Amino acid sequence: MLKPDPLRLVAASALLWAFSSAAADKTVLTDVVLAHHAAVVHPLNCTITAPQSYRISSHATAELLQMVPVGSSVKKGQLVAKQDDAYLQRQINIIKTDIESARVAKNFASEEFHRMNRLSKSGLTAASDINNLKFQLDSSELKIQRLEQELQLAQMKHKRLSHFAPFDAQVMSVSSEPGSQLVEGQPIMQLLSTQNKQLECLLPVISYSSNAELQRHQFLLQGKPLKLREVSQQLDAKAEHLTLYFDHPATDRSNLLVRQVQQIDMQVQSDTITKVPNEAIELEGEVFRTWKVNSEQKVERVQLKILSTLDTHYIVESALRPGDKVVIRGQHGLQNGQAVNVESKPDAGGRSMLNYE
Repeated sequence: MLKPDPLRLVAASALLWAFSSAAADKTVLTDVVLAHHAAVVHPLNCTITAPQSYRISSHATAELLQMVPVGSSVKKGQLVAKQDDAYLQRQINIIKTDIESARVAKNFASEEFHRMNRLSKSGLTAASDINNLKFQLDSSELKIQRLEQELQLAQMKHKRLSHFAPFDAQVMSVSSEPGSQLVEGQPIMQLLSTQNKQLECLLPVISYSSNAELQRHQFLLQGKPLKLREVSQQLDAKAEHLTLYFDHPATDRSNLLVRQVQQIDMQVQSDTITKVPNEAIELEGEVFRTWKVNSEQKVERVQLKILSTLDTHYIVESALRPGDKVVIRGQHGLQNGQAVNVESKPDAGGRSMLNYE
């Protein structure tokens, strides 16, 4: 049976101790995290849109007599289409005649009812006759109410045979032509407001954290501040962007073209945004990270989100704070929680002769 060689055991133990001692005594070069006082600017691609159009439709069966052509610019209150009122006006006259006839019938029933009611006190008329007259009187009253409702409805339709622009607009499309016999509900034209326009801006999902966070950012269009009005509740088809909505600040929006592209600057300022030396950042898969040295001289792995770049630093969003020390040389082989010997980056012109690998 083989016996273990004591000398080999001692040598192996010494070697393990040497490796662990070397790992514990690994020396790294560090630099400090700097504050980023200026806001980070994210340019957002935006498009001018009209949030809604206005459709003009027929309210009654009537011939279309006239309409403004497609492409026309119209002012609020301007006549844009007109339908023939000949048939509807005669219908209104007939209803008025029916109302007068119903009132005559009501008056007659009322007089007869009161006369028969007086006779009934002397026992000269039957109760059934009085009931029939009361029924005629009530029916006449209800008929008048129904006819008055029909008259109001017909007059409303007659009033809407003339169509006016509800706001300054442009005729975007027409669905009928003069001479057409339109039915109730048939579309005539579609108007697009020349003033009611907004900006829709695409925000990359990677830049989104919460609606409350977005409200703290500043948005500028050609140097003018904008107020964020709404944030969309869904992503685009590729799930890469969400939409931000702004009221356009232009006083006169008639010169703004729908689908015209403009750019908004989103300024982000936060205590979580700092400047980290380029040498301190590593890429692991798709994740950027750095090694922070804590107060116990142990390293901690910190994930970063890179916002922009400078000559010697990255502007990042992370858990780092100004003054934190990060490893800029000697990262190879580091493990989370490992104790290290720290050498700070020398001043300009200084030089370190230590080997950090």
